[in-house]
Amino acid sequence: GGNVKKIRLYHNQNCSDCARLARLTHALDWLDRVEISTEVPPTGALGLGEIAVQELRSGDVFLGIAATRAVCRQVPAYFLYGLLLQVPFIARWAAKNKPGCNGGGCAT
Repeated sequence: GGNVKKIRLYHNQNCSDCARLARLTHALDWLDRVEISTEVPPTGALGLGEIAVQELRSGDVFLGIAATRAVCRQVPAYFLYGLLLQVPFIARWAAKNKPGCNGGGCAT
C-alpha cells in the first residue's frame, strides 16, 4: 500500500488533445506513478497544449520537453521515447512540432 505517486502531470482542462493524452498516460501507468491534474500548477496557468510536471517528493516543476521527459521516466511504455528525447536533434524536432511550449520551456 501507500501512495506510490511520483509525479503530478498538469494539463489545461480545456485542451481535448491534452485530456486524450492524459487518459492514455493513465492507462499506460501500470506502476501507478502519475497523478493527473487539471488544477493550475505552481508555475501558473497553462495554455492549450502545455503541460507541467511536478516531482512530488522535491516539489520541483518541469515545463516543455523537461516535463515530457519526466513523464517518460515514470511510465515504462514511454521509456524508449524518453531515451530518444535525450538526443538533441530529436528533442528539438519534438519541441518544434509540439504546440504551446510554455514560453520557451521546450528549449533544449
